[in-house]
Amino acid sequence: MNNFLDISTTRQQLDPSGILDTAELFFQQCSHAEELARECNIPKLRKFDNVVICGMGGSAIGGDLIRSYASAESPVPIEVVRNYTLPQYVGKKTLVITGSYSGNTEETLSCYREARVREAQIVAITTGGSLGRLCSRDGYPSLRIPAGYAPRTALGYSIMPLLVLFERWGLLPDQSVAIKNMYKVLKQTINANCFEVPTSSNPAKQLAISLHGSIPVIYAGQDAFEPVAVRWRAQFNENTKSFAHNFVVPEMNHNEILGWSHPTAGVCKLSIVFLLDKGYHKQIKKRFKVMKTIFDSHEKTITEVESDGNGLLARMVSLISLGDFATTYLAYLYKQDPMPIPEIDMLKHELAK
Repeated sequence: MNNFLDISTTRQQLDPSGILDTAELFFQQCSHAEELARECNIPKLRKFDNVVICGMGGSAIGGDLIRSYASAESPVPIEVVRNYTLPQYVGKKTLVITGSYSGNTEETLSCYREARVREAQIVAITTGGSLGRLCSRDGYPSLRIPAGYAPRTALGYSIMPLLVLFERWGLLPDQSVAIKNMYKVLKQTINANCFEVPTSSNPAKQLAISLHGSIPVIYAGQDAFEPVAVRWRAQFNENTKSFAHNFVVPEMNHNEILGWSHPTAGVCKLSIVFLLDKGYHKQIKKRFKVMKTIFDSHEKTITEVESDGNGLLARMVSLISLGDFATTYLAYLYKQDPMPIPEIDMLKHELAK
């Protein structure tokens, strides 16, 4: 197994659609997405009192990440909706951002129609589809992003437009330094974890091997790194076709910490991953240390993964990139093509009838 991830035919045979390619090209994707967003001519908006980002799956996680990143500085509240309906407060003074990579996500289209009835301000981020056609018909601006990706591999086209537009709308201060630092650490992370780097020196390959045959349980500090853990869990689900779980500290210390005793046959199959960050509140850092002692008493192995880079945005993205690589390598270990999502496709097909 230690050499399996270094054999070129492994990648060729198990990943014909190139999921790993998108992880290795994530820097270029983010750069292109930033360029599209800065060139996008979105008319000046009316004053708004709150922001609602609507999306599902890969289109929603970008909203989660930017909401958590911006929440400390935004002058208005930001909420992410993964559902068919909008919160009751949405109205004329709400900015509704509808994100659907395909443009055909039924939950997002439902929210779009509801936002239109309530006369909210609407901006869409999509490749086209029904959402693009509705925006053109109804006169709402949309930022068009390139088609041809699996939605989960197009995260750069979700994160960067929101980051640029939030800056433009005054929800964030100037982001030039933050983005520069993000690109720097992203290059470093990709160079350290790309396929050409052998397992002996590749953190993502080593992480995949350590998690092989177990169910990952991912713990992160609340707020900014909660959606990073959600991204990891979703990538285990979609790329690896494996079950995974994520939760946050300190909340898990008040309940889930007690759940590691029974049933013994189930708990023994779980592996623990700590997503750590130097910016955590000092009490959260202490909690992770105490948690390690508690898990040691249960004879559980813990993998600690530390964020990298200068600035919160860079540190978040460093972990996102590492998770994308590790989950793809774990798919290879399971002899699993990371691209197909048959159960999701079946659900969409049945619901469309």
